Amino acid sequence: MELLQFRYFMTAAKYENMTKAAEELHIAQPALSQSIKRLETELGVELFDRSKHRIALNEHGKLLEKRLRPILHSIDSLPMELQESQYSTSHLIRLNLMAASSYVTNCIIGYKSIRPDVSFILSQKKPDDLIDISVSTIIGDMPFHDDHTVVLEEEFFMAVPASSRFASQPYVRLSDMAHEDFISLDKSRLIRAFCDSFCQSAGFTPHIIFESDNPESVKNLTVAGMGIAFWPIRSWGELNTKSAVLLPIRDPICRRKVLFTIYDHGQKNPAVRDFYRYLCTHFQIGERQTAGE
Repeated sequence: MELLQFRYFMTAAKYENMTKAAEELHIAQPALSQSIKRLETELGVELFDRSKHRIALNEHGKLLEKRLRPILHSIDSLPMELQESQYSTSHLIRLNLMAASSYVTNCIIGYKSIRPDVSFILSQKKPDDLIDISVSTIIGDMPFHDDHTVVLEEEFFMAVPASSRFASQPYVRLSDMAHEDFISLDKSRLIRAFCDSFCQSAGFTPHIIFESDNPESVKNLTVAGMGIAFWPIRSWGELNTKSAVLLPIRDPICRRKVLFTIYDHGQKNPAVRDFYRYLCTHFQIGERQTAGE
């Protein structure tokens, strides 16, 4: 049995007239009659009651028509469903965020304003075959191996309360922060290891009075003047408050590398490629603006 035979049967059932059915199908009437006969032979039952001038569905034919109607409708709707699936997949971007999550979130908001048709799935896990773009970070000259990675540097500032004795200074030396109270991300976040490393290079272990796995909690407590904090300037953005200020750290210079990686399957998707360029370009623009301030 072939799909074409079933389609021929359904058209014949529609008209209960071989001549009209053959006309709609654009085939010769004898060819249609032979196809129906072969189908009946294969099924082992007759599907029509035949008279000299007409045909009529019998009980077997009515049962077959009832069963075939939803099946053929489903088959006929497949091309549109597949096109819709292709459109949905081509407009879906899957991101893995191991760093700069606030920055990427703001980029998503900005990108959605110009491309509302694009959707995002965000995760924070080891990249797998379902990830289009990952954002990660390293410190210093740690090696990495990926031909599809853009590496950009991000400087850490020190956020201090406006009432702090350091607030009026043009910059701070990290060693001067040795006896200050720090607000920090907890050790589940890679950025914490970077900040601890910066302090160790300055000769002290930070006195942490509050830690959280949530960057927003750290930012909010810092802005409220509860302590000082390392502030990755591009990822977290500028301060929009008078209760705290951001100061450059000059000794040592505290920087990390942010890695933007697009995977092979992501490169095949125009929407993924476009958003990847958007991410990298806006990070670079921010770096230039920060450097000029």
